[in-house]
Amino acid sequence: MGLLMPTLAERLAVHSVQDDTSFATGDGALVSLFRVEGLTRLYARGEGSELMERIYRALPAFFLTPGHRLQWTVARDPAWAHPVVERQFSGLERQARRIGMDTAGFTDGPPKDRFQGHFLPERAYLALWTDPNILTPHDAQLEKQARNRKLEKAQVAWGPWQVPGLALGGLIPTHAAACEALLAALGVGPQRLGLRIVLLNTREAMLAWREMLDPDRGADPQQGDALATIYDAGHPPLMADPFGPHIPQVAAQVLPPYARVGQGETIQAGGHYVRMLAMILGPSHPVDFRDLYDHLPADLPMRYTLHLAPWTGGGRLKTLAAAILTWSNGANRLINASRRDVLARSQAGDPACSMQIMFSTWGKTPEEAGERARRLAQRIGSWGGVMVEDVFGDPLPAWLASIPGLMTQGPVRTHLLNLSDACAFSPVASQASPWSEGPCLLRGPQGQPLPIAIGSSLQKNFNIAIFAATRSGKSVLLTLLLLLAHLLEPGRARLPRFAFLDVGYGGMGLASLIRELLGPRDYLVQSQRLRNDEAHAINPFDTLLGMREPLPLHRAFLLDLLAMVGTPMGQKDPAPGIYEMAGPLVDLAYRRFSDHNRLGTPKEWEPEREGMAEVDRMVQDAIARTALPRRPSWWAIVDWLALEQRRPDLAISAQRYAMPLLQDLIGLVRDDEIYALYKEAGLAGMREGAADLMARFLTEATRDYPILNAPTAFNLGAARGTVLDLAEVTAGTGPDAEKRTSILYLTARWALTGSWYVHPDDLAQTPDAYRAFHEERIRETWEDPKFVIYDEFHRTGGARAVRRVVDRDAREGGKFNVRLALSSQSVLDFDGEFIDEHVATRFILSAPDDTSALAERFHLTAAEEQELKRLTGPGPHGSPILALFDTREGPYRLFCSDPVPPEWLWAFSTTSEDRAVLNRLQAHMTQGEARSVAAARFGASAKNLLERIARQGLRVNSADEVEGVAADRLVKEVLETWNRDWVLKALRTLGYRAEDAA
Repeated sequence: MGLLMPTLAERLAVHSVQDDTSFATGDGALVSLFRVEGLTRLYARGEGSELMERIYRALPAFFLTPGHRLQWTVARDPAWAHPVVERQFSGLERQARRIGMDTAGFTDGPPKDRFQGHFLPERAYLALWTDPNILTPHDAQLEKQARNRKLEKAQVAWGPWQVPGLALGGLIPTHAAACEALLAALGVGPQRLGLRIVLLNTREAMLAWREMLDPDRGADPQQGDALATIYDAGHPPLMADPFGPHIPQVAAQVLPPYARVGQGETIQAGGHYVRMLAMILGPSHPVDFRDLYDHLPADLPMRYTLHLAPWTGGGRLKTLAAAILTWSNGANRLINASRRDVLARSQAGDPACSMQIMFSTWGKTPEEAGERARRLAQRIGSWGGVMVEDVFGDPLPAWLASIPGLMTQGPVRTHLLNLSDACAFSPVASQASPWSEGPCLLRGPQGQPLPIAIGSSLQKNFNIAIFAATRSGKSVLLTLLLLLAHLLEPGRARLPRFAFLDVGYGGMGLASLIRELLGPRDYLVQSQRLRNDEAHAINPFDTLLGMREPLPLHRAFLLDLLAMVGTPMGQKDPAPGIYEMAGPLVDLAYRRFSDHNRLGTPKEWEPEREGMAEVDRMVQDAIARTALPRRPSWWAIVDWLALEQRRPDLAISAQRYAMPLLQDLIGLVRDDEIYALYKEAGLAGMREGAADLMARFLTEATRDYPILNAPTAFNLGAARGTVLDLAEVTAGTGPDAEKRTSILYLTARWALTGSWYVHPDDLAQTPDAYRAFHEERIRETWEDPKFVIYDEFHRTGGARAVRRVVDRDAREGGKFNVRLALSSQSVLDFDGEFIDEHVATRFILSAPDDTSALAERFHLTAAEEQELKRLTGPGPHGSPILALFDTREGPYRLFCSDPVPPEWLWAFSTTSEDRAVLNRLQAHMTQGEARSVAAARFGASAKNLLERIARQGLRVNSADEVEGVAADRLVKEVLETWNRDWVLKALRTLGYRAEDAA
């Protein structure tokens, strides 16, 4: 068959752009194109599906009378994953370079190739037509005459270019109202369908049509070169362009350069061969489009198109319905009975509709397209017994009709049925993310990419709650949120700050990876294991340089820390009077040791303190020169170093010895100012009053927590990110372990994030002499996005003081650009008020057998609670996740997973078996090479191989040695292969042939 471009162009109904969002046809009809991004809520399946019911409630207004028609398509192709992942990783690489990371080997090569295999992108569109028959015949005739007179007056020259004002004037407001009604009916809202749907402007629509007809031409609105070839009144062609100064018709802009029909009804269009199928016989029992969509092979590209229009048979209905009514299988219901049923239901308010359904698939050769068409037809046949056949003769019109918005109907069999039955054929199956793009990519159940962000303006707040049991994939999710969604969030000029309070190895492995990516700037990230000793001392009373009293949020934290110290073991609340006493006690401590207080007794300088040799030399020299008094206070030394010597680094070190310590508060409790007020208050039935009780609790704390009772030794240096492993200080169970964990959780939180909670308004509280020093630092800290992760939060046992700190962080965090993630295995850690008011992002990775408490706490619907049963732990596409997002557009509910390339998993792994293998590999090669070798040899984990080796009977002295011996044997085999391959590769580069090298 020869070139068909003119014939194709003439067959397209759409002719010219009418306005920003609609096109006109030659007969005055209007059509608009919508992009369908997916569902924002989850629907259960089965009898009486709520999804079908909501679709039915949304659409009747368009089918009660003639005049509107809907065309709905969804297509998917595994080949589309390449540009999606390429664009995703390119964005990560650009941002990594911007903040000083080298991601070579991390975002290119095998990791990117393997990541691509997880995704099956889809593209869905819906066209809404408004036809002239929505008007009475008389009104339609008048409108056409008025339009023609207008065009004649404008002296419009007809030709292969667009004609402005083709639409009938009476249809324009009707069509605009219909578009608004469709968006409202299908869109996001409590009583709506919950479909994320976007009305495209005409340039976006033409680009989408172009892509649907020839996917290789692309439909990415960010591709400037593609948009440059879309012409309209606002973007006319130049004289030098192929079309000259006139705006070409829509057909000329969207059709591929050529389209031919070859052997076997195969269409050759662009770089693809397409085969068309059409439904000729409907299902023998009720169906759900999701059942078909879920069971189509992932490697099979396909398009499904539904045409729905009001039945306009009128008086001919009875005579013609029997001839064309084939949607119901004759083996199940006689045609005459079906016709009567459709008529009766239509008169009762369930509109009668005409329906066409088309399928297509494609390949790089005619043979591949034919083989895929046979596979597709076979799968369709298992969908309720639906029968399809090839479109014979000339399939080009059917191909054009399968693209919504180009033709009013296709040359395929039409089916008559009621709207409530037609809703089952609506191509609604996939989910939508609130974001069109984001640094972190999750995966929908069918493989669709779901971009995720954690700091966008779309979110109500930046707090995250994660409910996950052990081995459910929580560590990987936290790592992805921190590394991709936070550190590589687009638009940042420097490494964002973060703090990871971890229990175990996951965070330590991540810190190691980030340092590797940072190269010579690896000092910006630290990882430490916290120990309860003076070598890791963290004095929670430390203030900003030069400040003699804490900022308000720091003071509030100290009250909660003292309340936790004063909480009896096994209790969630402090003893009576303790919290009330904490405020006056803290205030007195700062006044007592301040040199700005007339009655204060600031701490005196003591030489030979650890790490202060340089300060001692400078102070002794200053005393000799009488620049300092003979017995200076530490505060005097701080001011002298910071303001006169311009050594703020040394001043910060000296200030650690000027601050109150926990042990200082024991004596202050006996101060008349405190003791007189609180000596009586206390526990009922106890001889101790609150003051004596506080003294006892403080004494016990100085004994049990040496980390809190010494000048700060814990030093973060220039680090902008820190991972702190709390495994050692949170070990054990029981009331004593819960109290210890709670106190040290608060202490670690202060050490890592205490300096974050500063605001430019706080400058007014800094001493005048230090204001210039703090101004730039406070501004930079406040502007930086910051992310704090509390892992294993259930270990705090629900202590009230800890909860107050976290609640305050969640409530106030937005003012300081702080994002918070809370991970716990206990539902009780997420009280209803906290979830409802402060947490807009929730991830559930596991569920107990009885899901009622979890469903109640997270306000899950019945459909969402049903999805909890599918949270079965890590699988081939990552860990299944029930993700709940509360956005300014409304709620989004996703069932998804977090696919990760195995190279990344080896960096994040928390299993002892995999760590044993990776550590041994890293002894012989770089970290990046070790991860690549492990991923290539073992995939995501070596645990199964190690267990198999261990079962073979190893010679070991004890069971504890089995894992190490098995890892040694496995790594030895890997290294032998790796070394051999390396030698062969080196010899080949020297010119040896493969057989000689071998």
